[in-house]
Amino acid sequence: MAESYAVFIDIDGTLTSKKGEIPAKNIKMLKKAQEQGHRVFINTGRSRGNIPDGLFEELSFADGIVCGNGCHIILDGRDVFKRSIPVSVLLKLIDYIAERPDIWCVFEGEKELFYIEDFKKTRRDNSGKTPILSAADYEKNYSQCAIEVVAAGPKLPADFEKTFENELNVFRLDTYADCVAHGCCKANGMRTVLDCYGIDRAHTIAIGDSENDRNMLEYAGTAVVMGNAPAAIKEIADFVTLTNDEAGVAHAVEKLIFGE
Repeated sequence: MAESYAVFIDIDGTLTSKKGEIPAKNIKMLKKAQEQGHRVFINTGRSRGNIPDGLFEELSFADGIVCGNGCHIILDGRDVFKRSIPVSVLLKLIDYIAERPDIWCVFEGEKELFYIEDFKKTRRDNSGKTPILSAADYEKNYSQCAIEVVAAGPKLPADFEKTFENELNVFRLDTYADCVAHGCCKANGMRTVLDCYGIDRAHTIAIGDSENDRNMLEYAGTAVVMGNAPAAIKEIADFVTLTNDEAGVAHAVEKLIFGE
């Protein structure tokens, strides 16, 4: 590829290995691409508050980060776009979850993390998270906190999208769903970044592995799907790379940008 490209990369299951670590080869190859005039952007479903400080520091080499399925965009260290879930929708969601004892729920904020208080429903990974006792508790004590993503699972009822129509965008994965403000998605995050830098959509490469990457992959000029991705996502790939444990991001960049 002779032109300069913008590369958008998912984190979990893509840039990081199964252990949650970034293979050194991935970072080395992405930095090499930057040295050749290409731009590198992270495009993750995680809210800003759900990216640990250590991981965020590792990602500091990137030209920008699209967080929370497109609801928070940070370019060159500054916020260029933010859209949180309205408090009214969160209160409605808390009441909805409270009536369904089989669902766990985590609110991912720009800074804070919360969970619905019921240990029978959560994943029990509540370290560093504040419990929500009720809709009234949240409205009184935490409504000033910007919530970028709501993660809930293991499987939301069939009526969930209809119940929150025009209020939430819902991305269902195998064991949970990501919910963000209506209109937000990874593809729209990409579009905003491209507009900021004046980059043509045709000169983009997106690398992902799961259902919430689908719109990003379909929007990109070149869709790269990880070797560990499900078959349904591989069907939309222009190029299937190695797995996340095999530094598949580096392999894709090496092949597509450097032709090696």
